[in-house]
Amino acid sequence: MKPIAIDVDDVIAVLKNALYTSLKKRYPSVESPEHWAGFDIYNRYGIPIKEFLDIILEDNLLATIPMARGALKALQALKDSGRPLVLITSRGYAPEALTTGWLAANKVPHDDLIIVPEGMTKAEAAIAKYPQGFLYMVDDLPKNLDDMKNAGLVKYTILIDQPWNQERQDYKEGVSRFESLEDFVISLQRENFKEHLKFPAVSLELAC
Repeated sequence: MKPIAIDVDDVIAVLKNALYTSLKKRYPSVESPEHWAGFDIYNRYGIPIKEFLDIILEDNLLATIPMARGALKALQALKDSGRPLVLITSRGYAPEALTTGWLAANKVPHDDLIIVPEGMTKAEAAIAKYPQGFLYMVDDLPKNLDDMKNAGLVKYTILIDQPWNQERQDYKEGVSRFESLEDFVISLQRENFKEHLKFPAVSLELAC
């Protein structure tokens, strides 16, 4: 049974708001997240990449950011459907304990965690462990989805709507683009993709 692959930051965890606050203290010209046309904001505001990543670590963002709206119930619903859940995150720049500690503190349901080493793509990090690939991959960065699709590792790619992915008009709202993981799972529980997973009788909508 092919697993479901799910990103962490700005999919199940809300990084952008805390990151903005941290950057704004040091770089007053940084605009709020709704203006981030691309997620390479360090280039946009002339922040060295090492300093950008150091800010995330210095301010302990990865250990303190909140869960996204409805993400916990959505993950539990996916797990209850019987498909293994694999979290894939590009946090190779950070100590693994920051991610595993956050997952444990928030009681995040998952079956496996892949932390992508620096310099690797998510597809490169996943292929050795999951050569059969995934049924779905959920991410906020189109490149991650493109890489996984080009490697033949995913059947369906799902984009979580963010300011930095608006140029990808090929992802259609309610079909392959959703406001949140919760909205995607609600869609799964309806008619759109029901044949791919078997959910318990109580729906996510009723459980919320």
